[in-house]
Amino acid sequence: MSRFIGIDYSTTSTGVAIVEGSQWQSFTLRSKPKGDTLSAYYERIQDLAHDIVAAIDLRLGDVIAIEGIAFAGRGSSVDRLHYAWHRTAEFLTRLQKAELVIVTTNQVKQLATGKGNAQKDEVLLATERRLPQAQASNNDEADAVWIAVGASILAGSPVIDLPAAHMPKAWTKGKTA
Repeated sequence: MSRFIGIDYSTTSTGVAIVEGSQWQSFTLRSKPKGDTLSAYYERIQDLAHDIVAAIDLRLGDVIAIEGIAFAGRGSSVDRLHYAWHRTAEFLTRLQKAELVIVTTNQVKQLATGKGNAQKDEVLLATERRLPQAQASNNDEADAVWIAVGASILAGSPVIDLPAAHMPKAWTKGKTA
């Protein structure tokens, strides 16, 4: 049986959800700056990637999904987030030999609420109502839960039944009922 893992990546508060059969686990990994230098930032991101791998306890057959981040804007903070996300994805795929699935922010919202433009609190509320067993305690964990749900759907083994309106259009294109 595969485990489905959802990662809502952030350099400060990364939500993680793991589902195996009917068992759910959700938690948050926090990261704090280690200094103002670029090398301190690189060390922080490397430590966060290691913390993610240690926390999820990677196993053969795991399906891991990470939320794709839209890198809007300009400046060093966007550049750093871009670097951090890609460095973590690279660490998971290259060094840990995991296969990653990307679930976009709009897809997370669609899965949870049926609308791709839902607010963060709507996603948390939908999680509390539809998947109380996941015990998501904040928005990061709620997003991670739906990212794990997306991983299960994309792997062909949905962990819950969703109404058709909750399925992202890109995932249903070309399918017939």
